[in-house]
Amino acid sequence: MADIKNLTESNKDYSVFLPSISSFYSKFIAQAQKRPDFVKPERMPKGFEFGIDGFDFLKPKDSYYHYKWGLYSAGHATRDPAKSDVQEPMIQKRDRETSFILGDSGGYQIATGVIQCDWKNFKSNDDLRKMMLTWLEHTCDYSMILDVPTLAAAPPLNAKTGLKDWIDCLDYTIHNNDYFVKHRTGNTKFLNVLQGNNEQQADDWYSAVKHYPFEGWAMAGYNMKQLHLALRRLIVLRDEKMLDPGRDLIHYLGTSKLNWACIFTAIQRNIRETINPNMMVSYDAASPFLTTAKGQAYSQHVHRNYKFSNVMEQAVDDKRLQYSDIPFPFNSPIGQRMTMGDLCYMGPGMLNKLGREGKTSWDSFTYFLLMAHNVYQHIESVQRANALADIACARYKPSHLEWSKVKAKQEEFDLWVPRDVIYVTEFINKLFKSETPMQLLDQGEAMLTNFSGMKSIKTSQSSFDSLFDSGDNVQEESDGEFTAEQVEEAEDFLEHLEQ
Repeated sequence: MADIKNLTESNKDYSVFLPSISSFYSKFIAQAQKRPDFVKPERMPKGFEFGIDGFDFLKPKDSYYHYKWGLYSAGHATRDPAKSDVQEPMIQKRDRETSFILGDSGGYQIATGVIQCDWKNFKSNDDLRKMMLTWLEHTCDYSMILDVPTLAAAPPLNAKTGLKDWIDCLDYTIHNNDYFVKHRTGNTKFLNVLQGNNEQQADDWYSAVKHYPFEGWAMAGYNMKQLHLALRRLIVLRDEKMLDPGRDLIHYLGTSKLNWACIFTAIQRNIRETINPNMMVSYDAASPFLTTAKGQAYSQHVHRNYKFSNVMEQAVDDKRLQYSDIPFPFNSPIGQRMTMGDLCYMGPGMLNKLGREGKTSWDSFTYFLLMAHNVYQHIESVQRANALADIACARYKPSHLEWSKVKAKQEEFDLWVPRDVIYVTEFINKLFKSETPMQLLDQGEAMLTNFSGMKSIKTSQSSFDSLFDSGDNVQEESDGEFTAEQVEEAEDFLEHLEQ
C-alpha cells in the first residue's frame, strides 16, 4: 500500500495555496459515485484501495492524500444549489469543520460572456446578483464579492459590455457591493476585491470601496503583481485598522510562482505577529488541473538558487502501453499507485464510449488521474520552497541597502534559495516593525520591483499583461500561470471530454 500523505499538517504556518479545483474533477467524482458503471471495475487501477472516493483530497480520512483548502469558481460551477449538491458533492457535502473553500464569484466569466449578462440593464436587473450571492452563501466559507474586472472595459470586450473605462468597472462593482451588503445572510464571509491596472487606479479603487464591511481582502490587478504596491497597500490597510481581527483573510488571485509563496508566508507571519493573530494569507492557481488539458504532467520540482519552478512534461500517450505494468515515473501518492497501463488505457482497436476508435490512448479517467497527481506535486513543491526558504532565512540576514541586481552565481547566499527571496523576506520582517515604513519602501523600491519582474513602478499595461504568458508546451514553470483566456479554453476542453 502506498503512502497516505497529510499535506494539511505539513503546511505548518505557511501561507495557504488554494488549488483552483476544476469542475471536471469534482463532477467526475460525483458521476462515479452515482453510477457504478461510470468507471468500470476493470478500469480502476488495483492499487487505489479507497476507490473514486479516495480522490477527494478535502477529506481527512480514506483519501490518497489530504489537503483541506481549495478554491471553487462560480464561473464553472453548477449555480443551482440543489443541483450543485448532487453534481458537486466534493464541494457541497464536505465537512465544513475539516475543510475550507474560497469562492470565486465568476466576475471574469460574466465579463467575457461565459455567463450571460444583460449589460444594457445591468443595474436594474438583480437576477444575476441574486444567483451568484445565493450560490456563494450556499457553498463557501469565504467568497469574493462580484467585482467587474477592468478587462470588461478594454477591447474586444468593451464592444459587448458597453463599458468605456476602468471607472465604469468600479461603478458596477460598487453597485454589486451595495447589493451584497443589503441582501447577504451571513452564511459566507466576503472579501473586498481590489482592482486597478496601474498604481493610481489601484489607489483610487481602494479609496472607493474600503468602507464596505466585508471580512477580508482579495488582491487583483496591480495589487497582486507589483510587490512594492502590494506591501504599501498592506501598510495602509494596517494603519487604517483594516487588518484588525474580523478581517482575517487576504487572498492574492491567480499566481503559482513559488518565490511568491515564500513572500506570502513572510507577510502572513508578520501580520499575525504585529496586527492580527488570526490572519490567513492565501493565493490560488488552476495550473495543476488545467495543464492536463494540454496533456501535461508535473514531473519534478526545481529548488535552486537560480530558480524555483515546477517542471511540466508532455505525458506519454501511446496505445502500445495498454496493460503495461511499467510504473508511472513521477512521484505522488497517485503516481505510486499507477502504472503506464493505467494511464494509456485505450489500446489498438478499442472503442470509446461513442463507439469509435480514437487516436489517443487516454480516456477521461486518465485526465482525472493526472489532475490528482498534479495537485499533489504542486502543493508539495510549494511546501518545500517554504521549508528551504526558512532554512536560508535563518542563516542569512542581508540588508536591502546592500541589494543590487546581479546575475553572477557567486552572489547567491544559499544553494537552494534565490537571493531575492532571502532579501525580500528579511525586508518584510523589518517593514512591519518599522516606525517609518513608507521611507523603507522607497529605499527598497528597486529590489521589490525587480522581484516582481517589472522594469519600474510605472510599468506599461503591455508589460503587466506579459506576466501572464505561460510558455511552451514542455516547460519549466517560470510563472506557471494560464491566461484567463487559456483557463476558459482548458475548462471547455475538459467539459467536452466524453465521459
